[in-house]
Amino acid sequence: MPEQYDLIIRGGSVFDGSGAPSVDADLGISGDRVVRVGAIGEDAGGEVVDASGLAVAPGFIDVHAHDDWLVFSEPDMEGKVMQGVTTVVNGNCGWGVHPQSAARTPPDNSPVPEWNSYGDYFKVLAERPPSVNVAMLAGFGPLRAGAIGSATEERPASVAELAQMRAWMREAMESGCVGMSTGLIYEPDRYASLDEIASVASELVEFDGLYASHVRGEGETLLEAHAEAMEIGRRAGVRVQISHHKASGQEWWGKVTQSLAQIERAQAEGLDVTADQYPYTASSTRLAAMAQNGQFARDDDAGERVLLAAVPGHAEWEGRSMADLASEWDLPVDQAVERVIEQAGDGVFAVSFGINEDDVRMVLQHPSTMIGSDGLGYGSKPHPRHYGTFPRVLGRYSRDEGLLPLETALHKMTGMAAAKFHLPDRGTIREGAIADLVVFDPATVIDGATYEDSRRTPVGMPWVVVNGTVVVRDGTHTGARPGRGVLRDQS
Repeated sequence: MPEQYDLIIRGGSVFDGSGAPSVDADLGISGDRVVRVGAIGEDAGGEVVDASGLAVAPGFIDVHAHDDWLVFSEPDMEGKVMQGVTTVVNGNCGWGVHPQSAARTPPDNSPVPEWNSYGDYFKVLAERPPSVNVAMLAGFGPLRAGAIGSATEERPASVAELAQMRAWMREAMESGCVGMSTGLIYEPDRYASLDEIASVASELVEFDGLYASHVRGEGETLLEAHAEAMEIGRRAGVRVQISHHKASGQEWWGKVTQSLAQIERAQAEGLDVTADQYPYTASSTRLAAMAQNGQFARDDDAGERVLLAAVPGHAEWEGRSMADLASEWDLPVDQAVERVIEQAGDGVFAVSFGINEDDVRMVLQHPSTMIGSDGLGYGSKPHPRHYGTFPRVLGRYSRDEGLLPLETALHKMTGMAAAKFHLPDRGTIREGAIADLVVFDPATVIDGATYEDSRRTPVGMPWVVVNGTVVVRDGTHTGARPGRGVLRDQS
C-alpha cells in the first residue's frame, strides 16, 4: 500500500526558499511536516491541492511585525495570512510586551491576557493560538521604562537599573526570544546611550540572538544612525538587523546609496548586518512620535502628507489628512495634531509620505535586504503594507518590473529570513521541514490594499498552509488557528 498523507500539493513549481530556481514536484504532508518532495501516486490519500500552473513556496516570514497584541484581538490574522505570511516576528522597534505594566497598551485598546514574562507570553499563545506562528524580539522600551519607573525620564540608567534590564533580557532569551530590538526615535529608548544599549544587548551573546534597530535617524543622520547600530553590534558581539531601511524626507532621497555601501563595508569587515524593507513610499507610526520628532514643526506641508490611520474613539477621522482636519478646525497643523492626541491619546497611528520610489527599488534589489511589512493592523485605514507587502513584491516588483527574479524575491521572504532569525525547519521546503506553505499564481499575484481601501486582501494567493493545516483554501480563510509560538533555534 502506498504511503498515506494528510495533505498533498500536486503538480506545482516548487521554490525551496534557498534562491534556487523552481523544480516540478508534488509535496506530501503528514502532521505538521513535509515528508515527501517528489512524485506521489494517485492512491496516497488525504486532501489534494491541484497546484498545476501555480508556484509553491515556503510560508513567508514577516521579519518586521507589530502583531504582539493583534494575535489576540484579531486571531484570524487575515491581514497577514491572506498574503501568505505564516510566521511573524513581533517586538520590533523597541515595542515589547514585558514588563506588561511598562508596555504600551494595545493601540485599539482591546483587552488582552496578562503575563509576567516572555515565557508566560508564549504560554498564553499556546492557550489562545492565532492563525500564524509568532516569534518574538524582546523590546528594549518596556525593559527600560520598567527598570527606571518612567518612559519619559531623560537620564542614564543606574547600575541597579541596568542590571534589572539585563536580567529581564536574559529571561527573554532563555524563554526563546530571537533577540532584542530598539526604537531610538521613541521614548524611552531615545534616552539610552550606545553604551547602555550595548550592555543590555550583551545578554544576547550566549544565545546568538540578534540586535534589531529602528535607528535614531532616517534622514539627515541616516549614516550616523546606521553606524551606531553597527557599533552596538560590535561592542556587544552580536548580529545586527537594520529595521525598515530607507531615507525619509525629500532632501535626503538618494542617501540609501551611501547606507547600502556602509552595510557592504561592515559585512566585508566581518559584521553580520542585514536589513528589512517594506515596498512603499509612505511610513507609519504613532502620531505623537511624529510630533515629538519635529515633523510638523520643520515641514510646512507635512499635514498634507500625513493621513490618520487609527484614532481610538474617533473613527470618523481615520483616513483624513491632518491638513484637512486643521482646515476644518481653523487651526495650524501642529495645533490640530495636539488636539487629536489630546482627544484620542497615544494610540493614534498615522501614515506619512516621504520615501522615494527609486530608493525603494534600490534597497529592495540589494542582497542585504529581506522583506518585513512593519504592518500596524489597527484602525479602519491602516497602512496598506499590513495587507499587501509580500504580494506587492512578487507582483509589482518581481514580475511586472523585473527588478529581481522570483526565486530571489522568495528567498528574501523565506530562507534568508529563517537563517537570520534562527527559525530552523521554516523558510524552506525539504523533507522533514515544517509544512508552512504558500501556493500562489505568479502570473496574477498582486496586492489589493490601497491607502484609500487598505484592508483589501491580495489576489493570486489561493492556498496557505500553517503547520500542516490549511488556513486559506481557494482564497478563503478557513477559520483554522494552528499557529504557535516559535522559539529561537526550535522548530
